[in-house]
Amino acid sequence: MGLFTKDIKTMDDLFLHVLQDTYYAEEQILKALPNMVQKATNRDLTAAFKSHLEETERHVQRLEQAFELIGESPKGTACPAIDGIIKEARRSRETLPRRRCSMPRSSSQHKPSSTMRSADMERSSPGRNKPAKMRSRSFWPQL
Repeated sequence: MGLFTKDIKTMDDLFLHVLQDTYYAEEQILKALPNMVQKATNRDLTAAFKSHLEETERHVQRLEQAFELIGESPKGTACPAIDGIIKEARRSRETLPRRRCSMPRSSSQHKPSSTMRSADMERSSPGRNKPAKMRSRSFWPQL
């Protein structure tokens, strides 16, 4: 059943299609995340992927409950959007150089210090200064 096709005639049809689309996407994410956990080179990123994996497992369980409530069996319908995202993630893993990147120990390293020189500040409005340019390290390695 494709969106904007003759198969969707009622709101119930649309609801079922959205459930199937979401179920497919969550299942694909569930398949991809363990590999992403394994390939992550940063402990914070690894923890985030693990957390996302647990969250996705709960999403799949809830979707299965929703299917049960409407008397349908859990079944996905292909979702080109999530397929493209996962394909891009796989391609990035294969083509990007393997370098370890480090995250700052605390978020305070990203905030401009109160002792910044006035030359580093620009006037945004009367009585308010803002940094002209943030000079923080990026999470992603520089290519």
